[in-house]
Amino acid sequence: MTKEIAETPGVRLPWAGKMVRMEEVEETLSYFWRMSADNVRISQNMNVRTSVLNFVICAQDIPSAQRASALLRNLSSTHIARVILLILNTSAESPTDVTTWATLRSFPIISDIMRHSFEQVTILASGAATRASASLIQPLLKPDLPVYLWWLGDPPQDETILHKLTDLSSRVIVDSNTFLTPEQSVSSLSTFLQEAPDSALSDLNWGRITPWRQLVAQFFDVPAYKPYLAGVYNIEVEHAVAPLARHLANEQGDISPNPTRALLLAGWLKNSLNWKVNGSEENLHDPETGTHIWNIVRNTGPLHIDLATKETTTKLGHSGRGSIQIRPRVQSGIQPGSLCLVRLSSTIDNKRATFTINREDETDNVLTSAHLPEEGGTLPQRTVNVATPQDASVLLHDELEIIGRDHLYEAALHEVFEMLAE
Repeated sequence: MTKEIAETPGVRLPWAGKMVRMEEVEETLSYFWRMSADNVRISQNMNVRTSVLNFVICAQDIPSAQRASALLRNLSSTHIARVILLILNTSAESPTDVTTWATLRSFPIISDIMRHSFEQVTILASGAATRASASLIQPLLKPDLPVYLWWLGDPPQDETILHKLTDLSSRVIVDSNTFLTPEQSVSSLSTFLQEAPDSALSDLNWGRITPWRQLVAQFFDVPAYKPYLAGVYNIEVEHAVAPLARHLANEQGDISPNPTRALLLAGWLKNSLNWKVNGSEENLHDPETGTHIWNIVRNTGPLHIDLATKETTTKLGHSGRGSIQIRPRVQSGIQPGSLCLVRLSSTIDNKRATFTINREDETDNVLTSAHLPEEGGTLPQRTVNVATPQDASVLLHDELEIIGRDHLYEAALHEVFEMLAE
């Protein structure tokens, strides 16, 4: 897409508002506010202008930027002060150039009588100007308000731009469901976080797997099952892929295959179980299909599973070998990358147990079951709805309400980095 931008003279973005010179942005926005106030007086509407944050969106092509701009209408209740939509044209052939648009956007909150308005500035930076992106947007940020940065797509190969934008930001948000190279990009995020330890990083995919993490933890809330947590030796996770497709992108930008959710869940479990990757030649990595297998060393020591709503602590009874298996499941009725199966196999004192969460076909329902053959067989299955917002706007709304760091996510991300390095 950057090539298309470079070859298009006089780029026109009607959805971005009025094309202005950079030095005219503030004056133009002030004019728009005066016009809006006049309209309010005439129509007797109420214009809400409570503003609590700056929202910077960084896109690497125009279609992604336009999708993000359209999505903003669903974020009206977050009281954004100003959106800066930064489009980077990093093509080596493109001349150094900066084009700017400004607009005032207004959406109804409860009815058309009460409307929330915010400013949007769109900047298309080309050539060498991309490396000055942070300097371009800094004067446009509303002072004394936090800055949330949403980076669209994979992290850039040249992370200088991302690091400079991060230095201006209170929080960095990504959506790994849109990564073209999921394994490589997730590893890059871990490296980025290690190089910028003060950054607060979050991934919309982490929110998508929260119901699954809660269900796993709930198994071991049952007193009869809790001892088996220390005996878990095998983890299986399946993720949805589109039929007969390799690296297919849909209209929402979702990529198939994309095992990121499965990787994050596996990383969370590995961290919770205090496992270590065994550098074995039997480990398997196949990004083309989203298949991964690791041999694991299970260490003794304290075991701790911590969720926002639950906390489980026990001790590992012994050390030994284990495995983590991630594989695709062809399932066309759900979003690519969605979790389809989580199965934990355990043995304690020669007693076996299998804990399974299995998605029913093309639904948001899963069947949870616990199979203990030495203790009466399989207990009755339970149907649970794991519907969670898939749309980025809903997940973004939650992220824009969070100020601090998500240490559980960060730990899982670093575990994934370690696993993929083996």
